[in-house]
Amino acid sequence: MLMASTPTEFLEHLQETLVTIEGYFYRVDFGPEVSPRFHAVDRDQRCTCPQGESCPAVLAVIEYLAAGGEPPPEPPRGYYPVAPMNCPICGAPAVFYLKLSSRVRGAGWHCSQGGATHYWEDRGRILAEKFSLKYTRM
Repeated sequence: MLMASTPTEFLEHLQETLVTIEGYFYRVDFGPEVSPRFHAVDRDQRCTCPQGESCPAVLAVIEYLAAGGEPPPEPPRGYYPVAPMNCPICGAPAVFYLKLSSRVRGAGWHCSQGGATHYWEDRGRILAEKFSLKYTRM
């Protein structure tokens, strides 16, 4: 089994790479000779592995899209498959926060500046938008 330690080693194996859609993510399969074999890349081209944006799976997704591949579906408004990179309230870096995660809302997160308060402000804004749309359609 190949333990690819550099992006160049991964690039040599990209011809064998399979990119598919799984939920709201790209699923990248580097094949049995590469470890780790499977990666999940979000619509913002961040891998869920510790390498994040610098993971070679991101390059595989870029090549997949350049060749005409389809993107994964857009998640519903207010659902976060992964924590956002930046807080939607103030733009500061946001980080994953397990205690705020749910099946309905997706990945929980908190803001590096505003903490969980900004998470709840965002949730309130999303609900307000939902209800205003619902009542304007009546």
